[in-house]
Amino acid sequence: MRRQLIVGMPASGKSTFIAALRHLLIADDVATELELTALSDDESHVNALEADWLACREVQRTKTATEGWVEFRVRNRVTGAEAVLSVPDLTGETFEQPLCAGRCNRELYEALGDADALLLFTNADRPDDAGLISDFNDMLDDVEPPAGRKPRPKPEPVPFDPMAMPEEAKIVEFLQMANRRPLPAKLRRIGIVISAWDVVSGGVTPENWFAERRPMIDQFLSNNAHLWELRLYGVSAIGGKLPRDRKKLDKMKPSERIIMVGEQTGAHDLTSPLSWLGAA
Repeated sequence: MRRQLIVGMPASGKSTFIAALRHLLIADDVATELELTALSDDESHVNALEADWLACREVQRTKTATEGWVEFRVRNRVTGAEAVLSVPDLTGETFEQPLCAGRCNRELYEALGDADALLLFTNADRPDDAGLISDFNDMLDDVEPPAGRKPRPKPEPVPFDPMAMPEEAKIVEFLQMANRRPLPAKLRRIGIVISAWDVVSGGVTPENWFAERRPMIDQFLSNNAHLWELRLYGVSAIGGKLPRDRKKLDKMKPSERIIMVGEQTGAHDLTSPLSWLGAA
């Protein structure tokens, strides 16, 4: 039985995905590649997430007091292959620790070592990590100000905050840790979920978006193809922007709010990437 791990940085869309996936597997009212075979021992945490999702409320960011691990036991409807989806609904800061603090939550580290495949989240509805040339104008002016112009006063130095490092660097370090001793290096499948896909302009593919907006991760995975087999997905687990689109979403069948784009996916089937991850 293959084990899959769902991970992502703060506000990357994990909790909303978990809530929508829970409903999809329980309701069984749209076509999905996977079916649920068993519930978790403790469903209270994921039940609360699902309640917010059903009510078209923004699913709250995970806080330390509500952290929990959720397991979905699923089976492919066609092949009968079974898998365990390990979902560490931990604060996003937990996934930042390997780069920012040089440590990792023990349970997460052990789950990463045990995982045969990863589903990793990044949010399309946030600024890019990349800087613009114009951002460096002040620095250049300090070195050599234009003729007739006095140098600008130097700003007070800001203490270095490791948590402020770019998301891409944090993700790359997390992925490197998966194949760093004492963990054995091995080939894994990795599905990248680009969440909040409803904000992406029509006609853009997940592959094109990822190469342009997350170039560091894209290049890291491309240059480590012997360790990572990649597939990309655009997902909107809520189907729109809250609270702006709440009235429209309230009128829809909950399962049909879901937007899913990617290779060999159903229109609303969040289990499609999980099915691919479990097929290797």
